Amino acid sequence: MIPGGPAGAYEWGMTRTIDRDAIARLLAGCFTGSPGPGVVPGGRTEALRLLEAYDPSGYGRGRNHLQGPVSRLSPYLRHGMVSAVEVRDRLRERFGADPARLDEFFRQLAWRDFFSKVLAWHGRGLEDDIEEPKHPVPRERRLPLDIAEGNTGLPCVDGMLGELYGGGHLHNHARLWFAAYWCHFRGLDWREGARLFRRFLLDGDTASNFSSWQWVEGTFASKPYFMNRENIENFSGGSWCRGCRASCPFDRSYPELQRILFGASLAPLAGLGGAAGVPGPAPEAGGDGPAMPPAAEIVWMHDGAMSRESPAVRANPGSPVVFAFDTPAMRAEPSAWHRVAFMLDGLDDLAARQPGSPVVVVAGELAEAVGRAARAAGAGTIHLDASAEPAVSEAAARLGERFRVVEHAVAALAVVEGEPRRFSRYWEKAAPQVTGRRAERGARWHR
Repeated sequence: MIPGGPAGAYEWGMTRTIDRDAIARLLAGCFTGSPGPGVVPGGRTEALRLLEAYDPSGYGRGRNHLQGPVSRLSPYLRHGMVSAVEVRDRLRERFGADPARLDEFFRQLAWRDFFSKVLAWHGRGLEDDIEEPKHPVPRERRLPLDIAEGNTGLPCVDGMLGELYGGGHLHNHARLWFAAYWCHFRGLDWREGARLFRRFLLDGDTASNFSSWQWVEGTFASKPYFMNRENIENFSGGSWCRGCRASCPFDRSYPELQRILFGASLAPLAGLGGAAGVPGPAPEAGGDGPAMPPAAEIVWMHDGAMSRESPAVRANPGSPVVFAFDTPAMRAEPSAWHRVAFMLDGLDDLAARQPGSPVVVVAGELAEAVGRAARAAGAGTIHLDASAEPAVSEAAARLGERFRVVEHAVAALAVVEGEPRRFSRYWEKAAPQVTGRRAERGARWHR
């Protein structure tokens, strides 16, 4: 069914402290693909290397083109290996206050901050329609076989799926195209597509991923988003369209597609613009918990704060660091192995760069797994970075019934109060904090 093997795996140059084979056994039934090296190196060290090498000079002109000068920092931002505040501040140090070079990149960086605020406001509600759909078209909740196999017969769609399944990366513009294909051309429910992305994308999360799918569907935007062949051909450099012999569903004008996709709907016109064999489920760990060094306090490092610069880690030098895989959630929604490998790289990087903090990996229901580790260490206090991710915040609340739980604040790119309804309104208040300048009036906010 869904492909899962690594494509072009990199050579890891750091001594590994996390036993991949042991983790694969621990996570049996929770992932797709064959355990092995990842396809992109994870960890803060690699994030900083990419940041130092990146020059956003041409970003504003080329960001919508698939071969444009994007930073590839999103997986590291998603896992907290580097923060949006660090990225902004370091680019300012390197390039000064140069709006032509920096402002468009900073504005796109702010989308992640905006979506984190959307998740903090809605919680688990973000996994359902935030607003009423802008059209009456019904949606099916399923994963079609041709999409699961990456064999729809459309070179552009199959190319996108190949990148998604093989490497866990997909350009943002291609994500919007695929989501529009999924929702509007195939009549599938956006929630199933968002879960597919969350399983395979290295930066797959709830905040940015589910918000973006709702933006395409029109349940978190004033109109649904869709594209035509001209748009795909232009921004992909024609790579898929040259030689294509398929009956192209996108090869029409926008008004024609509007009528075909939405019929008599009053939805406004969008702006132009088989897994490898894996053992069956393993029983949850029980007993006295993992082998832990004795400690009065431990750090729970969740998957959104995987950095030695985590506020919780910095406040507790030398304390054991516990990372927990949420196996009930992973069995319900198996992750591609390359996502698991990316996180394990992050833990290896932490262990290598901060050897005084033992790193322990556990698995199970989050609160129970972390609690077992704390009891095994004899710890009465658990530290973690604050998170809007419901699974983390809910587990922290349950742990608080048995332990002293300290949630450390994480620096925000911008402080904007109230319900985050539209990026344009958020950006009017956030722009002076992010760029040092007021938002440009009359700007188009389409991504």
